[in-house]
Amino acid sequence: MAQTPARERDPLAKRARIADAAFELFGSQGFAETTIDQIAAAARVGRRTVFHHFPSKEAVLFDHLVVRRDAAIRRLRERPSDEPPLISLHALFRESAERGYEDHLVARIRAVVATEPRLAHEQFSLGTREFEQSIVAVLKERPGPVHSALELHALTRMALGWFATAALVYFAEERPSLVGCFDEVVATCTRADAFLSASLGSGGQP
Repeated sequence: MAQTPARERDPLAKRARIADAAFELFGSQGFAETTIDQIAAAARVGRRTVFHHFPSKEAVLFDHLVVRRDAAIRRLRERPSDEPPLISLHALFRESAERGYEDHLVARIRAVVATEPRLAHEQFSLGTREFEQSIVAVLKERPGPVHSALELHALTRMALGWFATAALVYFAEERPSLVGCFDEVVATCTRADAFLSASLGSGGQP
């Protein structure tokens, strides 16, 4: 096994080096053609080390999004404890959309997604269960009115759907603004909800 340089023994530095090596390979030979062994060799680490940091190639590609999820949980804990759950969730995800992603990372992800469109759909439709559970757990910890598990999961999934749809369109269609996509998605859902409420209120069928 190749030796890791002393200056890169820090776990975060090593993680970044693995990701950099992977993106170089994705760009030069394609995502599908790149193997974990090749990533390990290019990063000068063992195969096991790659898997220690990333469970799959897809995880390397979208690692930046996962890091943002960790930050989102911390920010949710900082929201007012008496704030209605949906207000907190909207504020949380809109703030995440406003923060956006670093330009060079967006360019890297878009370059791969352009050749492998399925990756974006898979990432933004799957892999959010742990994130959902973490959000619901934080909301359950709040003092004040008790909300049922059904209500918290429903609201969380709706809010996740807003952000996931916005991110999918942002990356796949190369939109200029993530927060613009988010606002558009929320507005569309709000109009649909108002239409449904009016229909049900007038005795219509859902």
